[in-house]
Amino acid sequence: MNLILAAGTQTRWNAGDIVGLPKIKQLVDIDGETLIENIQHKFKDSIVVTNDKDIISKSQKYFNPEQPTPTIGCLFSTRDLWEEWTVILLGDTLYGRNTKKLIARQKEPIMFYGDKGEIYAIKFHISISYLVVFAINQIVSSPNFDVRYGKLWNLYRQMNGFDFREHLIGDYFTIVTDCQDFDNKEQYLKYAKSKEIRK
Repeated sequence: MNLILAAGTQTRWNAGDIVGLPKIKQLVDIDGETLIENIQHKFKDSIVVTNDKDIISKSQKYFNPEQPTPTIGCLFSTRDLWEEWTVILLGDTLYGRNTKKLIARQKEPIMFYGDKGEIYAIKFHISISYLVVFAINQIVSSPNFDVRYGKLWNLYRQMNGFDFREHLIGDYFTIVTDCQDFDNKEQYLKYAKSKEIRK
């Protein structure tokens, strides 16, 4: 089961008004198709997790999450869809071939994929799904919880026993170098420009 989380609030994306770019980052152009379509073509039989009608219009299959934000809330909303192997992908990320291969081959009970700054994907087996649910519940039940704690990094920290203020890479983490996420419009423009230079 491949689940593409695409229910964010687009806060950083909409911080700058750049003419010619869509209001939704999942709809930026990647080689003649939208980013969300690109992810669906790379990861077959994906379900896009969103409540945005424009993203839904580009989705082969979609699921409307009961809790669209924060990210771990959106992930938690998909728990009834989890199968023997579940891959969590992000709708604002361009995935490279190497990352796709690494995810397909991985047989550890859980694995996070990212670099020092970002987590781009998670793959886990149904046998440890209860640990994912437990970790999410621990995070959201924290007396000091706010949306900043709702990121995938904090799920990783919780599952490794790290403090939320620590930025460490421990077990069950694969470094990938061929992914690009688009948090803001400047990141996309930099990607588009570099693509033009390489032509």
